[in-house]
Amino acid sequence: MAENESGERTEDPTPKRRQEARKKGTVAKSTDLTGAITLMAATLAAPSIFGGIAGAAIPAFSRQVSQAPKDVTPFSMMGFAQGVAAPWLGGALALLMVLLVVGLIANVGQVGLLFTAEPMSPKLEKINPMAGAKRIFSRRAAMEGLKAIAKLGIFAWIAFSAISADWQKMTGLVWMDPASSAAILGGVLHGLMTKIAFVWLVIASVDYFFQRKEVEKQLKMTKQELKQEMKEQEGSPEVKSAQYQKRRQLLKGGLAKQLREADVLVTNPTHFAVAIKYERNSVHAPVVLAKGQDHLALKMREIAAGIDLPIVENKPLARALYKQCEPGDFIPRDLFGPVAEVLAFVYKTVKQRRKAA
Repeated sequence: MAENESGERTEDPTPKRRQEARKKGTVAKSTDLTGAITLMAATLAAPSIFGGIAGAAIPAFSRQVSQAPKDVTPFSMMGFAQGVAAPWLGGALALLMVLLVVGLIANVGQVGLLFTAEPMSPKLEKINPMAGAKRIFSRRAAMEGLKAIAKLGIFAWIAFSAISADWQKMTGLVWMDPASSAAILGGVLHGLMTKIAFVWLVIASVDYFFQRKEVEKQLKMTKQELKQEMKEQEGSPEVKSAQYQKRRQLLKGGLAKQLREADVLVTNPTHFAVAIKYERNSVHAPVVLAKGQDHLALKMREIAAGIDLPIVENKPLARALYKQCEPGDFIPRDLFGPVAEVLAFVYKTVKQRRKAA
């Protein structure tokens, strides 16, 4: 039983664990989502950009032809080519800038501003043949392979359907003038790319959702890891300073206000009562907000029942907390385990109630 509790990852990751994982580059990110958003931006920007290119390229070509030098030399041909290609290069550069900006925004939108060289740092396991084989034949690699095959099949079907629908138009291109042929072919290609971009965006959104779930599962902690992290944080200067500030804040507030901020009330059940709060977005240990004995403990139970604060009866823990802690104190390390179990029970119960509601 103890082995299962210490080895099973059932606890939500703490902010400290999330920060460490982020430094290592372990974040939820979908390359498909970045690619899909970039392709969608390209399909939206391409008509106006290429329309501008066509409007500038034809006069530029006519001008270069009318001003072409009679003597053909490498320098004259280079100047002629530059004049003809200038509108195309300008349009291509504009499209490239759009794609770079959109790609950057898509990445920042997923992971925020993250700069880390940790994934590229040399590690022995990266050159270990056995470790490499495990990565190749892992569940994640298999899922990525199946996903790539599925995408290829879907995109091929979209392309086949689009070309089949416009086949009559395309067979008549040979009888049209170049401008009309280019306009029809451009319309067909634009419609095809728009459909692919839209479908890819849907697939990528689902992929990003699963990437988030996978990273969250990967970051989950065992009860032992949670206890160890609390022990490491207890003696740090930051924790002591935060504890002092918390105690000053609590002295300014009333009992009812303190209980409203609490996550659970641990009771004896009648002799002692201790209110505990754990800020899940903080790197600190749970904190004692209030405590009471006898009549005050009964009053705290009444207030807790009135505000629907979870009440957990644990005689040894309530007695130990009352004797070892003052309001504003962080939980001592020898009580991390019992308090973590109580909080886990409370969070699980609250989650079940919300689902039932």
